[in-house]
Amino acid sequence: MSRAYSQFCSLTSLLAGTVTVAGIVTFAPAPLLAKSPQDIGQLAITVTVQINGKYLNRVSSGSGFIIAKQGNTYTALTCNHVVGNSQATYTIRTHTGKDYPVTRAVLLQKETNQPDLAVVTFESSESYPVVTFGDSEQAVIGADIFVSGYPANLLEQKSGTNRNHEFSRGAVTSRLPNHPRGYTLRYNALTKGGMSGGPVFDAEGRVVGIHGQGDLDYEQVEDPQENPTGRGLTKTGFNAAIPVNTFLAKLSEAGLNRSAILVNTSPPSNAPVGVNNPTNAKTYYVRGLSRFDTGDLSGAIADLTQAIQTQPDYAEAYFYRGLAYFEQKVFSKSLADYNKAIDLNAAYVDAYYNRALVFSAMGDKPGAVSDYTQVIRLDRSFAAAYNNRGVALSELGDQKQAIDDFNQALQINPGRANTYFNRGLALFRTGNDRAALGDYTQAIQLSPNYAKAYANRGITLTRMGDRQGAIADLEQAARLFNAQGMTSDAQKALDMIRQLQR
Repeated sequence: MSRAYSQFCSLTSLLAGTVTVAGIVTFAPAPLLAKSPQDIGQLAITVTVQINGKYLNRVSSGSGFIIAKQGNTYTALTCNHVVGNSQATYTIRTHTGKDYPVTRAVLLQKETNQPDLAVVTFESSESYPVVTFGDSEQAVIGADIFVSGYPANLLEQKSGTNRNHEFSRGAVTSRLPNHPRGYTLRYNALTKGGMSGGPVFDAEGRVVGIHGQGDLDYEQVEDPQENPTGRGLTKTGFNAAIPVNTFLAKLSEAGLNRSAILVNTSPPSNAPVGVNNPTNAKTYYVRGLSRFDTGDLSGAIADLTQAIQTQPDYAEAYFYRGLAYFEQKVFSKSLADYNKAIDLNAAYVDAYYNRALVFSAMGDKPGAVSDYTQVIRLDRSFAAAYNNRGVALSELGDQKQAIDDFNQALQINPGRANTYFNRGLALFRTGNDRAALGDYTQAIQLSPNYAKAYANRGITLTRMGDRQGAIADLEQAARLFNAQGMTSDAQKALDMIRQLQR
């Protein structure tokens, strides 16, 4: 048994040495920004809030969304008509069901024809995510949009806090040159009263508008006895929002600095690229992304370099050139580009995350831990950051904190097989074999071809004295390793099986 244990330790070391790379590769961001509608829907739930008003025993219902946090002070953006009654008292209800009094309201609509905008603040020690703003000019006719809010329904007695979140999909139908209250972004989506002030997301999950208007019109009514005028009021199905660029131009009026919010103005991933002779930074940038997506890393770097030379403060161009260098394993240049992207945008979450990947690839685990920690400070829902920080901490020997990180990652995203694998390895390192065994089993249930999970479960069973169970798992691991082209790992598993069979 001592010889098997020695070989067992060697194989454990081998598999542990590859888990960091596996964890990072699994979570490495793709060059495209687009999220699935399901991802955007989940984000919308966490950032959209109810805004409830009360005046003379009457309740008003509206929506808003969290745009900034400083200490325990959160700022939400909404419509002026949602919070414009100076005699009413307003409360914010978050997706967790907690209510907070509005501590300050700034009405940005001073006159009737000004944009229908307002910001409100509330205090909370809870951690809530904030939205990322996009460029509303990119919300062109035909572009997909998503509206989030809390509609009221008087028939079902749903008003005030007794409202459910709804998420409605549509497309941009027109862009008006002007509108008395700023509602120039129009779209078709199912909305109702109570959703005013809610966010309008683009297909990348960025906010491009503040919803606040559902189109109304008259239609002919067939029965004049029921309606003597012969006309009935109806919703057309068209809606309108105030573009976020209108709000961004009023940040100082709202009492906010640009550094307090997150903005990502990179072109949509499906933006047309068909310009062979680009002359501006954005066109070089878009063509660079297209070349990256086709695997032409050198061409992508050349175009992104041209974008940077044309516009030296183009943080997103530095970000993706850094990613291209990372794919080429030119880590020093990748690191320099991520440093620059962060210098230009101190709240650039993805740049911190990718810089952590570079630090890890360069063997600087403390540097990686520091950047993952910054990612988590900026976005508490970033499961990948918790997972990868846990991997780095486990390699540094801090198994307790690593397990805490894996627990948090699984609470946010319970379907990640490699996070169960990583936690199993940390538990194994603490000597908690039974718990490690459970995590490896869960990883296999989620990913039946997970060769490393079979191997490490076999290793754990060896230490627990289950020789036959260990051999069965190691045989399966060897088969999967061979099928996946990992012949060296397959040979290690076979060597251990021979040790156990002696």
